Amino acid sequence: MGLVRVAAIDVGEARIGRAVGELGRPFAFGRGYLVRRGEPADLEALAEWLRAEGVQRVVVGLPLRTGGEEGPEARRVRAFAGKLAERGFEVVFEDERFTTRLAERRLRLAPRRRRREKGALDEASAVAILEAYLERHA
Repeated sequence: MGLVRVAAIDVGEARIGRAVGELGRPFAFGRGYLVRRGEPADLEALAEWLRAEGVQRVVVGLPLRTGGEEGPEARRVRAFAGKLAERGFEVVFEDERFTTRLAERRLRLAPRRRRREKGALDEASAVAILEAYLERHA
């Protein structure tokens, strides 16, 4: 049996960060970001990308509040992920409370031109979300 291909998305208001990896391997690889153009177009673009990557599971970063409870943003992300699941993808959630800080730290080490890219943080956040998930499921 081959390795299970997994993707992560960091769903923001303006962009959706993307990353891929495989269960049993600790590393995630950034796949850029998608500029949001409206939910139907976003879902179609994501589904097309996920199929092209051969992904079987999508890890969605869930923006919980500091105390761990869900607020309006988490509910919006859950609703969006539900529509992705309706397209046939297995969807799981990963707490993303600390991934943005981790992503920011990682980007500080990147070249200046990379740090200035608008979607760099979104992509780095998706990588951090997926690596946290892969580590817990090693």
